[in-house]
Amino acid sequence: MTSGDWAVLADLRCELGECPVWDEASARLHLVDIDDRRLWALDPAAGTASGATCDRPVTALVPRADGGWLGVSGRDIGTLDPDDGTFQPLLSLPGPPDLALNDAVCGRDGNLYVGSIDRTRAERAALYVVEPDLNHRVLGGHVGASNGVDTSPDGRLLYHADSFADTVTAYGPDGRPVAAVRVEHPDGIAVDADGGVWVASWGSGMVFRYTPDLAPDRTLRLPAPLVTNMSFGGPGYRWIFVTTARSDGAELSGAVFTADVGVAGLPAARFAVQR
Repeated sequence: MTSGDWAVLADLRCELGECPVWDEASARLHLVDIDDRRLWALDPAAGTASGATCDRPVTALVPRADGGWLGVSGRDIGTLDPDDGTFQPLLSLPGPPDLALNDAVCGRDGNLYVGSIDRTRAERAALYVVEPDLNHRVLGGHVGASNGVDTSPDGRLLYHADSFADTVTAYGPDGRPVAAVRVEHPDGIAVDADGGVWVASWGSGMVFRYTPDLAPDRTLRLPAPLVTNMSFGGPGYRWIFVTTARSDGAELSGAVFTADVGVAGLPAARFAVQR
């Protein structure tokens, strides 16, 4: 698939577009521009975009089972109002004070997975698992830059990207690695209905699809170099939505792209906060 096969859903010119999530009830794609502190809601049918300014930088969006949203900001996980951008902390995760949380997802097992990033590259970051009652533990340490994370459709496998290690790893039910693949600057991850693992590659303008055991399957090239994340949505979840970041000299950098890639995704799992 080449760069010309993509449609521009919205040319938002995001400084750092991230974490697209399709909301089936409203038929809208929600995402965040981390550096510009903006929440966006895109209506593909109407061709409209609405936004709100966050009161603090938000790095990830997670839908809640009660219909609201969770956000990740700094070391905190909290509720997020998409209409006015208000963030209310629920939980602060432990770790060195100069580390911040990054990407997050609700897994098919009902747990929230969220990782941190260590910009010193000293591998002090970690991947955490947060249960619905907000009890939490470190799932994996010695991480440089925890980025994309998602689970297999049955919730038994966990896929995790470490951007500084240029590696995507699959973990089994016992938490041990069962497969790994080297990817240039892996960013976001999305798993489709067939168990295929889609990985955004920051800097290459590529999205890669791997089989469930992380064997290479497909390569998609986009018309923007800084590809950040992706998710599935639209009718039958057959459209993939890809976020990007701004890059000098790339006209469509910061836009949100979409295409029918011939495989269906799954609705985003919703975190059932018991508090």
